[in-house]
Amino acid sequence: MQPPWTTLVILLQLVLMHGNDTTGEEHHSLVSKGQANETLIPQNGSITNGSIPTPAVADETLVLAVADIAQLRNVTNETRLETALGCQNAISPSGSCSFHGNVNITINASHPCIFSCSYNPNVAGVRLEVHLQYENPTKNPTFVSVEQKSFLNSWTLPIMFPVHGENQKYTSIQEILCPPFQSNNETLKFRITTRCNQNISMLFSLKDEIHVLMKGDNVSLTSTPVSPWYKLYKWSEKENSVLVTADSKNNSASVCAILALQNAKCPVKTDEFGLQGGVGHYQTFTAQAGMVAWKSDYPDGVHIIFFSLPDDEPCTLNIPNTPEHTKRHKTIVLTVYDHATIWTTWYIYFISAAVLGLFTTGLTCIVFVLISRNLNFDITDDERQLLEESMESFGREYRVEMSTGAIFSGPNNFDISCRRPVDTRENILNIVESTEGNGNEGNQDGTEGSERGLLSDSYDQQITALQLPLTERPAIAPSTTYAPNSSLMNFTATFNPYFVGWWKQVAVFEAETAEAQVGEVGFIHNLLIMSVFAALPTAELVRSYLGMLRQHGVEDRCFFNSRCLTAFGYLPDFTRVFTNISYILAGIAFSVIVKKHRQLTHSISKNFNAFDNVGVSRHYGLFLSLGYCLIIQGLMSSLYHTCPNSVTIRFDMLFMYVILVVAVVTIWGLRHGDVTHHVYPTLAFISTALIMAEVHEWINKSLFWTVFSVSYFFILSANSILLTKYGIWSFSPYKMWCVWKGWKPVVTKLEEVIRDQDRTSGPCKVLRIVIGLASNVGLITYGCIVDPNIYSYLLVIFLSNTGMYFGNYMITKKLCHQEKGTWLGWFSLFISSLLWILALIAFCSRITDSEASPAHSRALNSPCDFLTIYDKHDIWHTLSAFALYFFFLGVLTIDDDLYLTPSKLIHVF
Repeated sequence: MQPPWTTLVILLQLVLMHGNDTTGEEHHSLVSKGQANETLIPQNGSITNGSIPTPAVADETLVLAVADIAQLRNVTNETRLETALGCQNAISPSGSCSFHGNVNITINASHPCIFSCSYNPNVAGVRLEVHLQYENPTKNPTFVSVEQKSFLNSWTLPIMFPVHGENQKYTSIQEILCPPFQSNNETLKFRITTRCNQNISMLFSLKDEIHVLMKGDNVSLTSTPVSPWYKLYKWSEKENSVLVTADSKNNSASVCAILALQNAKCPVKTDEFGLQGGVGHYQTFTAQAGMVAWKSDYPDGVHIIFFSLPDDEPCTLNIPNTPEHTKRHKTIVLTVYDHATIWTTWYIYFISAAVLGLFTTGLTCIVFVLISRNLNFDITDDERQLLEESMESFGREYRVEMSTGAIFSGPNNFDISCRRPVDTRENILNIVESTEGNGNEGNQDGTEGSERGLLSDSYDQQITALQLPLTERPAIAPSTTYAPNSSLMNFTATFNPYFVGWWKQVAVFEAETAEAQVGEVGFIHNLLIMSVFAALPTAELVRSYLGMLRQHGVEDRCFFNSRCLTAFGYLPDFTRVFTNISYILAGIAFSVIVKKHRQLTHSISKNFNAFDNVGVSRHYGLFLSLGYCLIIQGLMSSLYHTCPNSVTIRFDMLFMYVILVVAVVTIWGLRHGDVTHHVYPTLAFISTALIMAEVHEWINKSLFWTVFSVSYFFILSANSILLTKYGIWSFSPYKMWCVWKGWKPVVTKLEEVIRDQDRTSGPCKVLRIVIGLASNVGLITYGCIVDPNIYSYLLVIFLSNTGMYFGNYMITKKLCHQEKGTWLGWFSLFISSLLWILALIAFCSRITDSEASPAHSRALNSPCDFLTIYDKHDIWHTLSAFALYFFFLGVLTIDDDLYLTPSKLIHVF
C-alpha cells in the first residue's frame, strides 16, 4: 500500500496537468518537443520493485515532485504564449481562405505563423496584404512566402530599392496571388517567419478580387512600388488583337509607372527586374499608355500588369532627388478596346493609295497642258522679226580680261571656244559685257546693271585692247554647276554680272572643264549615293530595335503613337510608313514635270545661241535633284517610322537639310545661268553642319557654341561681302577665306551707299542683306543662350534662310523689276503656302516626341483621327509632301513669263 503522501503528490500532479486549460494532446505535443521533463513516478503509480521507500528516498521523491510541478507551470505559460503568438485569427474553421479584413499577427523566431487555406479561382482571385508594425524592421526582417500548386512566391520585408537605399524603404507588401488557369480549387500555404527573438507584430489580410477584365470596362486601380495590380483578359473566339489603355487620374500623372502584358500563365512577373527578363512586353508611362495585345503572342489570355516605380528616372531619363515613398501612389483607369487590324482596314489603304495616285496623275497632266501653253514658241514671222531686231539692237562688244592685263574684245559673233588658252581656268579672270549703246535698257533706276560691268576709263587706258574678229557663234553651253574662280575671286571694281546673259557666256568658257561635265548629273548621282549610305545603316539599326521589341518586349525603344497602331508583318506601325507614299508620288510627278519643262525650253533654245539667248537659265539637274530628294525623303521617313526614336530621326532629318540647301542653290541658278555652286562644296557644307551637330553631343557646351558661332559668323560675313560687292555667294571655304582678305573694298562700298554716292546698287539691296545678316545673328544668339536640340536648331536655320532668300527673290522680281510671273507659278506658290499652314497646324499638334523620353512621348499620344487608322502625323505627311511639290512647281514656272525675253535684259538678283 502506497504512503498517503505519495498518493497526494500524484493527485496534485494530475490536478495541475488538467486544471489549467491544457489538454492531453497539448501536453503530449510539448513532451514530444522536449519541453517537459520526465517524472520518476511510474505511469502505473507503483513503487519500483514494489519496495517501500525509505525516508531519504521519500524526501528525494518529494523534491522531484515539487520541481515537476514548477516545470508544469512553465509548460502552461508557454502554451498560453503560443496561442497569443499564432495566426489562428487568419484561419477559418472550414479550411477556406478567410476574407475578413486585417488580422493582427505576432510572431518571433520560435513561433512562426504557418497555415493553409483553399479558395475557388473561378469566383475571384486572392490579394495578399502584409503591413509591418514594429520598430527597426531593417535589422529584424520578416519573411513571407506563399506556396501554390506549381510555384512559390516569397518576399522579404522591408523592401528596399537599390537606387536609393534606405530612403526607399517599404514595410508592406500587396500582391495578387496568381490564380491557376481552368481550376476550381487551389490550396494556399502561408508561412510568415522572422529570426527576431522578440515578439513582432503585423497586419495580415486576404481579400477576394475580381481579376477578370471585360472589354469596355473602366477599372480604377491604385498602385505603389510594392503593390502591383494585374487583370486577366480572356480572348473571344473571333478576336485577334485588342488595344489596352491606361490613363492617369487624381493628379498622379507625374508618377512614373509600367504597363506590361504577359501570357495568362502563372507565375506573373510583377517587378521591374522580372519584366526586363524578357517575359512579355512592357512600357513606361506617366500620363497615359497604350499597348496592342495579339492573340498569337498571348494565346492563353492576357495578364495586364500595372505598377508604379520607386522613382521617375526611367520616365525622365534624369536621375532625380530621392522622392518620398509616400508620394509614389498612382491611380489609373484601365480599359480594353477593339483594335483595327490590317485585315479589317485593308480597303482603306487601297482606296487611299488609289486616290493619291489618281490625284497626282491628274495634277501632272494638267500641269503638262499649262506648261505647254506658257512655253508655246509658235510665233508669227512678224513676231520673230521683231525678236531678232531686238537681239541685234542689243549687239555688244565682249571683253575678256586676261591675267596679263590685256583685254580681248570683239562682236557678238565670235567663237570664244576655239580661241581659249590651254590654261583657261588660271588665265580668265573675268568676262564683262560692254553695253555702250543700250546699257541701261531694262534697268529702271540706272543704279544696277550694266554700268558696273564696264571697265573704268582709267583702267582702259592702262591696257591694250586687241580685236579678235571671229565669224562663228558658239552654241548653247551645256549646263554646269561650277562657278569659276575668276568670277568669285576678282575684287576689281569692274566685276558686275548683273544680267543673266553674262552668266550664260561664262558657261561657254566653263563648258569644257571636267567640273562642268559633273554639273548636270552631279547633284543627282551624289544624292543617290548619299541615300544608299544613309538608308543601309538606318535599316540595320531599325531591324535591331525591332528585334529587341519583339523578342525582349522593350517597347521603350520605339516612340509609336501607341493609341493608333495598325501592324502589318514586321511593321508595328504600318500606317505611318504607308502615308509616306505621298512624298514618293509627289517626287515622281515633279521629276516628270521637270523633264517635260526641259524638253520645251530646249526646243526654244535651239533657235538661239549663247550670246542672243532668251529667258532665265534653269539648271534642270538641280530641279531633278529636288524631285529625287522628295522620293528619298519618303523612303527615309518610312525607315524612321518603322521604329521612331531619337537616333533614327537623325536620318529622317538628313534629307530635309539637303532639300532646303538644294532649293536655295536652284533658285540661285535661275538668275545666274548654268554657273551655280558646285555639288561638292554644297554637299560638304551640309556634311560639315551635321558633323558639328554630332560634336555638340561630345564636347563642352560652351566650347561648342563658341566654335559654332565663330564659324557661322565667318560664313555669314563672307557671303554678305559677296552679295554686297559682287551679287554672288559661295559654299567654298577657300573662296570665303579669300573674300575676307577683300573686306576693305566692301567697307568703302558700304560708305558710298550710306552717303548715296554709289551708282551700282541701291540701299534697298544692302538693306535686304543686312536684314538677313541680323536674322542669322539672332539665331546664333538664341542658340548660345538656350542650347536647343542641335538637329532641330540646324533645321530651323536652313528653313529660315531658305524662306528669306526666296522671299527676297520674289520681292525683287515683282516690286523692284516689275516682272509679272506666270499665273501657274503664282497659283502654285499660293497653294503651297496654304498647304504649309495646314501642315504646320497638324505638325504642331504633336502626338509623339522622339527627342523626349518614351514616357513623355506617350503622354502626347492620341487616338486615330481619320478613317479609324490615320492620325495627325499622317495628315502632316500628305500635306507637307504636296506643299513641297507645289513650291518646287512654283519655282520652276514662276519665270516662264520671261521665256522670250532676251537674257541680256533679264536682271540678276
